[in-house]
Amino acid sequence: MTHKRLSISFMQYLNQIARDAMLFLSCLAPVLYGLFMKFGIPAAEKFLTGYYSREEVLVPYFLIFDLFLVVLTPMMFSFASSMVILGEIDDGITKYMSVTPLGRGGYLISRLILPLTLSFVVSIIVMNVFSLDIISFEMIILLSFLSSVLGFITTMMVVSLSANKVEGMAITKMSGISMIGIILPFFVLTRIQYLAIMLPSFWMAKFALEGKITYLILCVMVSAGWILLLLRKFMKKTM
Repeated sequence: MTHKRLSISFMQYLNQIARDAMLFLSCLAPVLYGLFMKFGIPAAEKFLTGYYSREEVLVPYFLIFDLFLVVLTPMMFSFASSMVILGEIDDGITKYMSVTPLGRGGYLISRLILPLTLSFVVSIIVMNVFSLDIISFEMIILLSFLSSVLGFITTMMVVSLSANKVEGMAITKMSGISMIGIILPFFVLTRIQYLAIMLPSFWMAKFALEGKITYLILCVMVSAGWILLLLRKFMKKTM
């Protein structure tokens, strides 16, 4: 496996996305949401504070908007990757790749690891450009990393549990429910919130809100558990 083969395979992946209007637009969604955040939320805050004669209305929740932004980027990239992989599974390409010079490992890198890396970079960029809350660059990097891992988990979930693209779209929508973990630490202040301990998004939000390294470690550990479980199922499916 060479860098050239990986580059060619990854470019084929990008070309598939570029040729599909739905996948291409899904990858632009974080920018569109970022623009809405940057201009729409402050305008709404100005209107609401004047209407209700309050100093703050939406400001205490700016971090929630930011968390959804940093998660949206890998989720959209995840959706695109899932659709590409499911299409290639239907065409029998994944099994064929195992006997090519690229190999199964190279295929997985070009379809999973490289898109994950790209989503990480894009997350950092959109957070720096559109973030509403005051977040340090170090925190942005950590949140972008965690959200990219969440995107990876979503990809593995969709391709492991779906038989075709239609099922893949349905599971992608259902996987969005897991993002409820983002809002729980902000609105559920009792121990009931810990019912979501198996959701990596919950620990990511706890880390963003309180900055405790313990929550970062727990997010990574829970994510690793999901990845190992889903990766094993995916490998069985594509063998």
